[in-house]
Amino acid sequence: MDLIFKIIQNRNFILISALVFAFLLPQGAGFLSGYTLYILAAVMVFSLTGVKISLLKDYKATLKISAESLFLNFIIQGILLLGISYFIFDKTTFNGFVVLAATPPGVAIIPFTYTFKGNLDFSFRGILGTYLLSIIISPAIIYLFSEGVVLNPEVIIGVIIKIIVIPLLLSRIFLLKKIYPVTEKIRGRVIDWGFALIIYTAIAVNRDLILTDYTVVLKSAAIIFLSIFGAGIIYLFIRRKKQDKKLTVSKNLMLTVKSSGFAIAVTLILFEEKSAVPAAVMSIFILLWLVTLDIFYSKKAS
Repeated sequence: MDLIFKIIQNRNFILISALVFAFLLPQGAGFLSGYTLYILAAVMVFSLTGVKISLLKDYKATLKISAESLFLNFIIQGILLLGISYFIFDKTTFNGFVVLAATPPGVAIIPFTYTFKGNLDFSFRGILGTYLLSIIISPAIIYLFSEGVVLNPEVIIGVIIKIIVIPLLLSRIFLLKKIYPVTEKIRGRVIDWGFALIIYTAIAVNRDLILTDYTVVLKSAAIIFLSIFGAGIIYLFIRRKKQDKKLTVSKNLMLTVKSSGFAIAVTLILFEEKSAVPAAVMSIFILLWLVTLDIFYSKKAS
């Protein structure tokens, strides 16, 4: 019994189970999809309890980190995604990769920075900075590479308010002396199960899309594998001798993790359903990459 209880509490078991159930029992996504934003907000509230709002006063450091995060997530990832897909896909599917290139980093970076014991200040500044910059950059990328298609910046502003600003303010409540011991006790479980529910919903909702066209899915999977696993492993190899391991964790996440939920939503707003296949496939590979990193960092810590 103790072994079973230990297994069902294991983070990787929880996340992989979310992936499996998304394909085998996708019906629950219809109910959960209406609450995904609230679940994500809850995950962010607990993750942001480790962030000091006062760090934003150092605007020079924030600008520097934002620029570096933009380079990792938009420039390097953008080149990998667009540079290959341009020569492989038709316009419809290529538009899906354009949205991926224009998509800001995934806010999952913050809870997993906490989980992997990374530099939370870097991740928070990087997320906030890149999301603010994406108000201009994301519509510009989509407009340039998708023949004049326009993304309303209000979409991104709404995301910033709902999943960054409000959770950051609410997280201050959970730092109160009488509440903080409970926060510390349940934070890890809230993050693990909350992210698992988000992953389950994102994949289950797009299950039929993923299973529709195997050729497009397999080609998309090859490019996304290269952009996430290839780039991530090479980056870890380059920084293997660096002393600041916490910063390596955060920068690696910033390089490899995009907001697949944001990408799916924007794609379905701007283009036809088939264009959302790359974003749906990316949600699976981000999950697998996070599980891989969890195993990697757990072995290094032992």
